[in-house]
Amino acid sequence: MWTNNVRPVLVLGLGNPIMGDDGVGIIALERFRDRFEVGAGIELMDGGTWGMNLLPYIESAGKLLLVDAIRAGLVPGADVFIDGPDLPRVLGQKLSAHQVDIVDVLTLAQVRGTLPLMTVALGVEPVTIEMRSDMTPAVEQGTERLPDRMASQLREWGIRVSPRAPAHA
Repeated sequence: MWTNNVRPVLVLGLGNPIMGDDGVGIIALERFRDRFEVGAGIELMDGGTWGMNLLPYIESAGKLLLVDAIRAGLVPGADVFIDGPDLPRVLGQKLSAHQVDIVDVLTLAQVRGTLPLMTVALGVEPVTIEMRSDMTPAVEQGTERLPDRMASQLREWGIRVSPRAPAHA
């Protein structure tokens, strides 16, 4: 995974963009990459629907930021923030196949004593998960806010995050 003994911060975008609102994590990660530059020791990873294949990456991280569509019982498009003991319970509410997998991965890492001590999930309450190429309007608005929320969380952890210089045409 990582070439030195420093445990990096892993930002993991989850989801499946061809399933409408389920694409939140992947799309937010792409937008974050476009808008921000981060300091050394940050791994931005498209976790898609990798399931258990994510375990070694999660176990080697010092801090973990999950970005996803998260069903938390809020209004569609609402911002979701989960950390600590609520994480497995809320992520355990079945949204799609990859969320069940991420709960299994986090649980296994916890049992093995390798779950990063600082683990946070940021997301957006979805409307519907179905085969479609775009997100519902409320979720699109929530996804638009996610890169700034991600930057704020990373800064709270002491990570340098700065806006990217605009591209010149």
